[in-house]
Amino acid sequence: MLNYFVQLNLRFLLVIVTFGIIMGKTREIATRNITNKAFGTHIINFFNLIGIPVHELGHLIFGLLFGYHIDKICLYRTTKKAKQHGGTLGFVKMHHKRNTLFQQLMADMGQFFIGIGPLLSGPTIILVISFLLPDSLKTLPHSFQHGAQFFLKALHQLSGTDIIILFIYLYIIIGISLNMELSRQDLNLAWKGLFLLELFFFMLSAISALFQWDLTFWINLLFQWNLLISCVGIICSLMANLIALI
Repeated sequence: MLNYFVQLNLRFLLVIVTFGIIMGKTREIATRNITNKAFGTHIINFFNLIGIPVHELGHLIFGLLFGYHIDKICLYRTTKKAKQHGGTLGFVKMHHKRNTLFQQLMADMGQFFIGIGPLLSGPTIILVISFLLPDSLKTLPHSFQHGAQFFLKALHQLSGTDIIILFIYLYIIIGISLNMELSRQDLNLAWKGLFLLELFFFMLSAISALFQWDLTFWINLLFQWNLLISCVGIICSLMANLIALI
């Protein structure tokens, strides 16, 4: 039982929070460096156009799932307009009724998932879109595993439409990855629901031990997926920093 409890904390919780903080710091530095360049603000706005709405939808979706009432939504602001509103590029204001014990529990646990929502919504959208890609693009990762020569050959076989779709998909990946970071407000909100999440992990571990459920596959799957997407987000932020220094 304790084995699953420890794995859930180390391979899910620790990874998602740690990489979320790292992504936030790297993006903050990248944004500051790029905005100092000519047309830098326009570049940031271009990628934020897809990334900020997905970020805020991550908060919104989990708010609705845990019974929160939505008061006001702003899915996107340009960098210039955000400076006039305290630097906030988007927001979701919500509240939860706490008349019963169940409502209190839902509200408290919901705070954690609302806080880390962008780290879950972004990868999910990227994964869903990947299933909709043409078969010619789906084979690119497989050809890359066989070496650069096979990968370049697969690229040459792409049609004009495939190339356009590929660039759009890359734009979506970069835009979402650059905006999956956890802000200070997101972290503060997530910490408030951390105790109930730990209680949920403990109960899940106890039930799995009682009924002899094997959670190893699902824990490993979550770990690998979170690690992959987090690395993509950090790499995109580091590349943005590199471009800003050129």
